[in-house]
Parts: sequence; structure tokens; C-alpha cells
Amino acid sequence: MEQHADETQDRIRQRAYELWEQHGRSAGHETEFWHQAERELKGEESSSDTSRGISANASSARSGSGSDGPGKA
Repeated sequence: MEQHADETQDRIRQRAYELWEQHGRSAGHETEFWHQAERELKGEESSSDTSRGISANASSARSGSGSDGPGKA
């Protein structure tokens, strides 16, 4: 699991560096680029999960949790 976290950090670092270069290597925006890279990569992961038929809503809907949703008894 730690290796996956390291790989994720490396991908974020690489994407943040690309963003920094694209924006003229401007100083003072490192955090902004890092967060943007995280959002982009998280979006990619969500898209790949959804394309495989795995989504939070679908998983909970199939789990048989017994809940009919709000307002239903």
C-alpha cells in the first residue's frame, strides 16, 4: 500500500511540475499547481472506476444495506 502512495505522490509531483512549466515557471504558485494536479489525478481515478462499473452509489445500492433512502420508513 505504501508503494501505491509513493506512486501517487510521484504522479502528482510530475503533473504539478508540468503545470508549473506551462505557466511560465512562476514562483509562488506551487501549492496551487499541486492541488490542481491532485484534482486532475483524482478525476482520472474516478473516471476509470466508473468506466469499470464501480461507483460509490452503485456499490452502496447493491450492498443490500436495507435503507430505502430519506423519508421512507
